[in-house]
Amino acid sequence: MRIKSISLLSCFLYLFLVIPTSIFGQDSSSLIYQCAPCGCDSDSKHFNEPGNCPSCSMKLEKIVNPNEALKKLDRPLNVAILIYHHAQVLDYSAPYDIFIAGGENFNVYTVAQTSNKVTTMPSLSINPEYNISNAPKPDILIVPGGMWNAVSEKTKEWIKNISKDTEYILSICTGAFILAELGLLDDLEATTHSAGLHLLEKNYTAIKKVHRDVRFIDNGKIITSGGVTAGMDASFHLVSKILGKEWEKAIKRNLEYPN
Repeated sequence: MRIKSISLLSCFLYLFLVIPTSIFGQDSSSLIYQCAPCGCDSDSKHFNEPGNCPSCSMKLEKIVNPNEALKKLDRPLNVAILIYHHAQVLDYSAPYDIFIAGGENFNVYTVAQTSNKVTTMPSLSINPEYNISNAPKPDILIVPGGMWNAVSEKTKEWIKNISKDTEYILSICTGAFILAELGLLDDLEATTHSAGLHLLEKNYTAIKKVHRDVRFIDNGKIITSGGVTAGMDASFHLVSKILGKEWEKAIKRNLEYPN
């Protein structure tokens, strides 16, 4: 019996010491380096040595299971960001950065009533890329908040007309008041900046429910967000709906926004 025990022990030692470790675990030689998915041209490429991604300069990660390339749409979606006098800067600039980070999946541009410069709140001037007469047909319309009553009747008419064919409409902060005035929130649930919740509820009784203490409300096609920074959460949410959770994570990583 003692001889058999020794033989059995020797057999185990042989298996662990002589047979390659790849049978029982990951062979270190199979490790690769890869860019954390960010939408750059090197997303799915493998590298044998550590360093930085040649496309985006991010540090390459040492991994065992390769990351897959992020989803790419068949065609880029047009993302129109409305700007108007006294619109809140972060309401339009934050979604702009987020959708731009979606790479070739989005064609992001600003639209105003005219091509003249617009002074947004508090005093930042911006030159719109398009006006409501020559803007590409949007798949996604983003309506920022600010002094929403400064939006012209012509611009409101443009919003109402294009809303019939857009895939998504996202209002940020008090941008919900613009949608509510056009009847686009009738029979839907909504939210806005905390300071405007009571007014939205009181003045637009056709809204099904005005929510408090939420970052955003998704009705499917129409999404409304709370104040200012809540528009970032709503934008990430919309990116995730369209491209998937991995894209949302990648953009948050690039913008150093907590996941």
